[in-house]
Amino acid sequence: MGSIYPTDETSQSCNFQHSFTLVHTSRNTASMNTKFRATRKLGQLFTLCCFIICGCSTASNTNTRATLNFLSTASLATQTSKSQATSPELPTPSSSVTQEMTPLSIVAPFDLVAEKFESFVEWRRDCSYKPRLCNIGEFTIIGTQFSDDFAAMMHEFAANNIFARPGDGERKVTVETISYDKTAMTAIVHGCVYDTVVLYMGAGIYDDKVASSLSSWTMQWHNDDWFWTNYQIHKKVYSQNLCNT
Repeated sequence: MGSIYPTDETSQSCNFQHSFTLVHTSRNTASMNTKFRATRKLGQLFTLCCFIICGCSTASNTNTRATLNFLSTASLATQTSKSQATSPELPTPSSSVTQEMTPLSIVAPFDLVAEKFESFVEWRRDCSYKPRLCNIGEFTIIGTQFSDDFAAMMHEFAANNIFARPGDGERKVTVETISYDKTAMTAIVHGCVYDTVVLYMGAGIYDDKVASSLSSWTMQWHNDDWFWTNYQIHKKVYSQNLCNT
Protein backbone atom coordinates (compact mmCIF):
# COMPACT_ATOMS: atom_id res chain seq x y z
CA MET A 1 0.00 0.00 0.00
CA GLY A 2 1.38 3.37 -0.91
CA SER A 3 1.85 6.19 1.53
CA ILE A 4 -1.27 8.01 2.62
CA TYR A 5 0.61 11.28 2.80
CA PRO A 6 1.02 13.55 -0.27
CA THR A 7 4.25 13.31 -2.17
CA ASP A 8 6.75 16.14 -2.36
CA GLU A 9 5.44 17.02 -5.79
CA THR A 10 1.89 17.23 -4.51
CA SER A 11 2.97 19.30 -1.52
CA GLN A 12 4.71 21.69 -3.80
CA SER A 13 1.59 21.94 -5.92
CA CYS A 14 -0.66 22.41 -2.88
CA ASN A 15 1.66 24.98 -1.39
CA PHE A 16 2.12 26.67 -4.69
CA GLN A 17 2.78 30.33 -4.25
CA HIS A 18 2.28 32.85 -6.95
CA SER A 19 4.75 35.69 -7.30
CA PHE A 20 3.73 38.66 -9.18
CA THR A 21 6.18 41.28 -10.31
CA LEU A 22 4.51 44.50 -11.02
CA VAL A 23 6.23 47.14 -13.10
CA HIS A 24 4.69 50.48 -12.62
CA THR A 25 5.20 52.99 -15.29
CA SER A 26 3.56 56.26 -15.80
CA ARG A 27 2.33 55.34 -19.28
CA ASN A 28 0.30 52.11 -18.63
CA THR A 29 -0.49 52.12 -14.89
CA ALA A 30 -4.23 51.55 -15.44
CA SER A 31 -3.52 48.75 -17.94
CA MET A 32 -1.20 46.98 -15.50
CA ASN A 33 -3.71 47.27 -12.67
CA THR A 34 -6.31 45.61 -14.86
CA LYS A 35 -3.91 42.82 -15.76
CA PHE A 36 -3.01 42.42 -12.11
CA ARG A 37 -6.60 41.93 -11.06
CA ALA A 38 -7.16 39.44 -13.86
CA THR A 39 -4.01 37.55 -12.94
CA ARG A 40 -4.98 37.43 -9.25
CA LYS A 41 -8.36 35.91 -10.13
CA LEU A 42 -6.66 33.30 -12.27
CA GLY A 43 -4.30 32.53 -9.39
CA GLN A 44 -7.21 32.02 -6.98
CA LEU A 45 -8.94 29.68 -9.42
CA PHE A 46 -5.71 27.74 -9.90
CA THR A 47 -5.21 27.37 -6.12
CA LEU A 48 -8.82 26.13 -5.68
CA CYS A 49 -8.29 23.56 -8.42
CA CYS A 50 -5.09 22.46 -6.72
CA PHE A 51 -6.95 21.77 -3.43
CA ILE A 52 -9.71 19.81 -5.12
CA ILE A 53 -7.48 17.72 -7.40
CA CYS A 54 -4.56 17.06 -5.03
CA GLY A 55 -6.72 16.24 -2.01
CA CYS A 56 -4.68 18.26 0.48
CA SER A 57 -7.54 20.07 2.16
CA THR A 58 -8.95 19.26 5.63
CA ALA A 59 -12.08 17.76 4.11
CA SER A 60 -9.96 15.39 2.04
CA ASN A 61 -8.07 14.24 5.18
CA THR A 62 -11.40 13.37 6.81
CA ASN A 63 -12.31 11.16 3.85
CA THR A 64 -8.92 9.48 4.07
CA ARG A 65 -9.38 8.60 7.78
CA ALA A 66 -12.80 7.14 7.06
CA THR A 67 -11.35 4.92 4.36
CA LEU A 68 -8.55 3.81 6.67
CA ASN A 69 -11.05 2.99 9.42
CA PHE A 70 -12.92 0.79 6.99
CA LEU A 71 -9.75 -1.06 6.06
CA SER A 72 -8.86 -1.46 9.70
CA THR A 73 -12.22 -3.11 10.37
CA ALA A 74 -11.74 -5.50 7.47
CA SER A 75 -8.28 -6.40 8.75
CA LEU A 76 -9.67 -7.08 12.21
CA ALA A 77 -12.32 -9.39 10.77
CA THR A 78 -9.62 -11.34 8.96
CA GLN A 79 -7.60 -11.63 12.16
CA THR A 80 -10.63 -12.92 14.03
CA SER A 81 -11.19 -15.62 11.45
CA LYS A 82 -7.57 -16.72 11.73
CA SER A 83 -7.74 -17.01 15.52
CA GLN A 84 -10.91 -19.06 15.70
CA ALA A 85 -8.90 -22.16 16.57
CA THR A 86 -7.85 -20.68 19.93
CA SER A 87 -10.50 -18.02 20.62
CA PRO A 88 -14.23 -18.54 21.12
CA GLU A 89 -16.38 -17.22 18.30
CA LEU A 90 -18.75 -14.50 19.40
CA PRO A 91 -22.23 -15.02 17.96
CA THR A 92 -23.55 -12.47 15.50
CA PRO A 93 -27.25 -11.60 15.44
CA SER A 94 -27.79 -13.91 12.48
CA SER A 95 -25.93 -16.78 14.13
CA SER A 96 -27.92 -16.28 17.34
CA VAL A 97 -31.14 -16.81 15.44
CA THR A 98 -29.72 -19.94 13.85
CA GLN A 99 -28.58 -21.23 17.23
CA GLU A 100 -32.06 -20.77 18.71
CA MET A 101 -33.59 -22.75 15.88
CA THR A 102 -31.04 -25.56 16.23
CA PRO A 103 -31.84 -27.97 19.10
CA LEU A 104 -29.14 -28.54 21.70
CA SER A 105 -27.39 -31.86 21.71
CA ILE A 106 -28.98 -34.34 24.12
CA VAL A 107 -26.74 -35.29 27.04
CA ALA A 108 -26.74 -39.01 27.84
CA PRO A 109 -28.35 -39.69 31.26
CA PHE A 110 -25.38 -41.67 32.52
CA ASP A 111 -23.09 -38.71 31.90
CA LEU A 112 -25.03 -36.85 34.61
CA VAL A 113 -24.74 -39.43 37.38
CA ALA A 114 -21.56 -38.08 39.01
CA GLU A 115 -22.79 -34.50 39.03
CA LYS A 116 -26.21 -35.51 40.34
CA PHE A 117 -24.69 -37.64 43.07
CA GLU A 118 -22.61 -34.70 44.26
CA SER A 119 -25.79 -32.64 44.55
CA PHE A 120 -27.44 -35.53 46.38
CA VAL A 121 -24.67 -35.61 49.02
CA GLU A 122 -25.15 -31.89 49.65
CA TRP A 123 -28.93 -32.34 49.87
CA ARG A 124 -28.54 -35.20 52.38
CA ARG A 125 -26.24 -33.03 54.51
CA ASP A 126 -28.69 -30.12 54.50
CA CYS A 127 -31.52 -32.45 55.51
CA SER A 128 -29.54 -33.39 58.62
CA TYR A 129 -29.16 -29.70 59.47
CA LYS A 130 -32.88 -28.94 59.19
CA PRO A 131 -34.95 -32.15 59.02
CA ARG A 132 -38.22 -30.24 59.15
CA LEU A 133 -37.37 -28.36 55.95
CA CYS A 134 -36.02 -31.36 54.02
CA ASN A 135 -37.57 -31.58 50.55
CA ILE A 136 -38.14 -35.33 50.32
CA GLY A 137 -39.23 -35.25 46.68
CA GLU A 138 -36.05 -33.56 45.45
CA PHE A 139 -34.04 -36.79 45.44
CA THR A 140 -36.51 -39.57 46.24
CA ILE A 141 -39.49 -40.82 44.24
CA ILE A 142 -42.57 -39.91 46.21
CA GLY A 143 -44.85 -42.90 46.81
CA THR A 144 -42.13 -45.56 46.88
CA GLN A 145 -41.32 -47.49 50.06
CA PHE A 146 -37.80 -46.08 50.20
CA SER A 147 -39.06 -42.52 49.96
CA ASP A 148 -41.68 -43.15 52.64
CA ASP A 149 -39.06 -44.65 54.99
CA PHE A 150 -36.72 -41.71 54.56
CA ALA A 151 -39.59 -39.24 55.05
CA ALA A 152 -40.55 -41.05 58.27
CA MET A 153 -36.98 -40.77 59.57
CA MET A 154 -36.86 -37.03 58.81
CA HIS A 155 -40.24 -36.61 60.50
CA GLU A 156 -38.95 -38.44 63.59
CA PHE A 157 -35.83 -36.28 63.67
CA ALA A 158 -37.91 -33.12 63.42
CA ALA A 159 -40.39 -34.26 66.08
CA ASN A 160 -37.58 -35.07 68.54
CA ASN A 161 -35.48 -32.04 67.61
CA ILE A 162 -32.58 -34.15 66.36
CA PHE A 163 -30.25 -32.29 64.05
CA ALA A 164 -26.64 -31.68 63.07
CA ARG A 165 -24.78 -28.41 63.25
CA PRO A 166 -22.56 -27.04 60.48
CA GLY A 167 -18.92 -27.31 61.52
CA ASP A 168 -19.45 -30.08 64.12
CA GLY A 169 -17.93 -32.98 62.19
CA GLU A 170 -18.47 -33.99 58.59
CA ARG A 171 -19.78 -36.85 56.48
CA LYS A 172 -17.08 -37.41 53.90
CA VAL A 173 -18.02 -39.61 50.94
CA THR A 174 -15.35 -41.05 48.67
CA VAL A 175 -16.66 -42.44 45.37
CA GLU A 176 -14.75 -45.48 44.18
CA THR A 177 -16.69 -46.80 41.19
CA ILE A 178 -20.00 -46.24 39.40
CA SER A 179 -21.72 -49.14 37.66
CA TYR A 180 -24.54 -48.78 35.14
CA ASP A 181 -27.49 -50.86 34.04
CA LYS A 182 -28.76 -49.40 30.78
CA THR A 183 -31.67 -51.84 30.65
CA ALA A 184 -33.07 -50.88 34.05
CA MET A 185 -31.71 -47.31 33.73
CA THR A 186 -30.05 -47.46 37.12
CA ALA A 187 -26.64 -46.46 38.38
CA ILE A 188 -24.97 -47.78 41.52
CA VAL A 189 -22.39 -45.58 43.19
CA HIS A 190 -19.87 -47.51 45.26
CA GLY A 191 -17.90 -45.61 47.86
CA CYS A 192 -16.62 -45.15 51.35
CA VAL A 193 -18.10 -42.96 54.09
CA TYR A 194 -16.18 -41.40 56.97
CA ASP A 195 -18.71 -39.90 59.36
CA THR A 196 -17.71 -37.63 62.24
CA VAL A 197 -20.99 -35.67 62.36
CA VAL A 198 -22.32 -34.91 65.82
CA LEU A 199 -26.11 -35.27 66.15
CA TYR A 200 -27.83 -33.15 68.79
CA MET A 201 -31.16 -33.64 70.49
CA GLY A 202 -32.19 -30.23 71.64
CA ALA A 203 -29.35 -28.89 73.82
CA GLY A 204 -27.78 -32.33 74.38
CA ILE A 205 -25.78 -34.75 72.24
CA TYR A 206 -27.72 -37.57 70.63
CA ASP A 207 -24.90 -39.36 68.73
CA ASP A 208 -21.23 -38.43 68.46
CA LYS A 209 -19.72 -41.76 67.43
CA VAL A 210 -17.11 -41.73 64.67
CA ALA A 211 -18.05 -44.32 62.06
CA SER A 212 -16.81 -45.50 58.68
CA SER A 213 -18.54 -47.72 56.17
CA LEU A 214 -18.27 -49.23 52.72
CA SER A 215 -21.59 -48.34 51.09
CA SER A 216 -23.48 -48.19 47.83
CA TRP A 217 -26.22 -45.87 46.61
CA THR A 218 -28.66 -46.82 43.86
CA MET A 219 -29.84 -44.04 41.55
CA GLN A 220 -32.84 -44.50 39.27
CA TRP A 221 -33.50 -42.56 36.06
CA HIS A 222 -37.06 -41.28 36.42
CA ASN A 223 -38.89 -38.43 34.67
CA ASP A 224 -35.65 -37.28 32.99
CA ASP A 225 -33.71 -37.07 36.25
CA TRP A 226 -31.79 -39.21 38.73
CA PHE A 227 -33.36 -40.16 42.06
CA TRP A 228 -32.03 -41.99 45.11
CA THR A 229 -33.84 -45.33 45.48
CA ASN A 230 -31.68 -47.48 47.75
CA TYR A 231 -28.81 -47.40 50.24
CA GLN A 232 -26.77 -50.36 51.46
CA ILE A 233 -24.00 -50.62 54.05
CA HIS A 234 -21.64 -53.49 53.23
CA LYS A 235 -19.22 -52.97 56.10
CA LYS A 236 -19.22 -50.58 59.04
CA VAL A 237 -16.71 -49.93 61.81
CA TYR A 238 -16.42 -47.39 64.60
CA SER A 239 -13.44 -45.28 65.60
CA GLN A 240 -11.68 -46.27 62.36
CA ASN A 241 -11.46 -44.95 58.85
CA LEU A 242 -11.98 -47.58 56.19
CA CYS A 243 -11.46 -45.01 53.48
CA ASN A 244 -7.71 -44.82 54.16
CA THR A 245 -7.14 -48.56 53.65
